[in-house]
Amino acid sequence: MVVTSLWLGLRAIANARHQASISALSWALAGRVIVVDPGHGGVDPGVVGKNDVLEKDLVLTVGQKLALYLYQGGARVIMTREGDHDLADPEITGLYKRKRQDLARRVALANNLPADAMVSIHINSFGNPSQYGAQTFAKPDSQESRALARAIQDELNRLLKINHRVPLHGDYYILRHSRVPTVIVEIGFITNPREYRLLQDPLYQSKVAWCLYAGIARYFAGEGKIPPVQPK
Repeated sequence: MVVTSLWLGLRAIANARHQASISALSWALAGRVIVVDPGHGGVDPGVVGKNDVLEKDLVLTVGQKLALYLYQGGARVIMTREGDHDLADPEITGLYKRKRQDLARRVALANNLPADAMVSIHINSFGNPSQYGAQTFAKPDSQESRALARAIQDELNRLLKINHRVPLHGDYYILRHSRVPTVIVEIGFITNPREYRLLQDPLYQSKVAWCLYAGIARYFAGEGKIPPVQPK
């Protein structure tokens, strides 16, 4: 019991020191333009969990928390959406057409600024409920995207106690068409019973948002290393 208490105390001290070191990196965010992209919205719910828990709602909450951390760190934050809507024109009908225009406008927002980085937040799902863990996706031909993905993945693995995930590259519209360092982050599996519960917990949402913030800060401080990106 004493050993367990000592171990927990040491871990708490280590986590506090790590968070303090990340806070000290906020200088690297000063004046940076960061696009925070909560996925889906409006008629597009994203993945749907039990009891109609919707991806679009969860990622918006995490995105808002991330935006606050970044703003407090001195960054200029642009959110692709701040409510339950997409970016397509109201008169566009059909989910496919709306989705295409929505994605194009999200990417154009980052490209036209231009942003210093874009982080698109999503939630995963899988037929096997044992799958768990947050996963980053990078643009394979962009060293900056890969470095950003590595920095964020490291923080997710460290604070969420996930040790088996490395950045992957995927064939996603946002990654293909972005001209700025961009990553997609699947912050967990809605099909995993434990993560399904955690993703609805405000404290856990803040923890995930902090991981994203910490990874972004490390990237701009030059601490992100180019990882060997794995194919999806």
